[in-house]
Amino acid sequence: MVNSAPAVGRLALGSDGARAEADGVESTENGARRARPRSLTAQVVEFIEELCLAPGAAPGDRLPSEGELATRFGVSRVVLREAMKSLEARGLVERRQGKAAVIASPNALPVENFVALAVLRDRRALLEFTEIRTALEVHGARLAARRVAGPDRDDAHEHLARARAAVDELLADPADMPTRLRTDLAFHQAVAAASGNASLAQILDALERTLAGSRRESHRRYLATGADPAGSAAEHEELLEAVLSGDPSRAAAAMEEHLHVTMQEIETRPQGTDS
Repeated sequence: MVNSAPAVGRLALGSDGARAEADGVESTENGARRARPRSLTAQVVEFIEELCLAPGAAPGDRLPSEGELATRFGVSRVVLREAMKSLEARGLVERRQGKAAVIASPNALPVENFVALAVLRDRRALLEFTEIRTALEVHGARLAARRVAGPDRDDAHEHLARARAAVDELLADPADMPTRLRTDLAFHQAVAAASGNASLAQILDALERTLAGSRRESHRRYLATGADPAGSAAEHEELLEAVLSGDPSRAAAAMEEHLHVTMQEIETRPQGTDS
């Protein structure tokens, strides 16, 4: 359990219920600029963030209870819960029903939230994040092939065995939409894991969750063309063989070609089908 605390007592409040320290500015009626005080919630967020990032703090460590934190900072439980909700959304803490909150493991939740909001607001963002996903997956395939040919080959092969299983499952029922979605995701997650770069895999997972609707639309449109549903499995099989060859350049080129088709499909979608 985290016991250390920032060097603060009760929060120093002004007459409007906030500390007289500002994080922004606002305009007055005569056009002058004046400091805007930070909210109590923002202050509590900052202090709990210090707890999570303090030397010696580690993922999985329990934070003090809500009651203890509220007393420590001199705020109501309502304010404390709002702060914890904000920290959870940022991926810094994990809250579990009936249990104390814990420091979260490093994750890409902030990336996921940012991507989701951007895609909702702007159709172009879908293309932009698909381009980012392509760049990451191409590099991931390159790293995976490098590991296949290096001292970490056993670990890489273990992950790529899952990619092989995903291809086999897709071949068994290529026209079933849930199967296509599940196996496509599993394949790409396995290749990313085989790269050995955990941060890359986490960011890709965040992108995949946010772009799940786009992936579904890609598969729907593919099936609507009347093309052989098993063609998707063949494409993934070729990509897997390129990674297993141990040739980073070949693996990167295969992944780039594979995702280029996806990019073209997104670019040609009618308006209103980008969900």
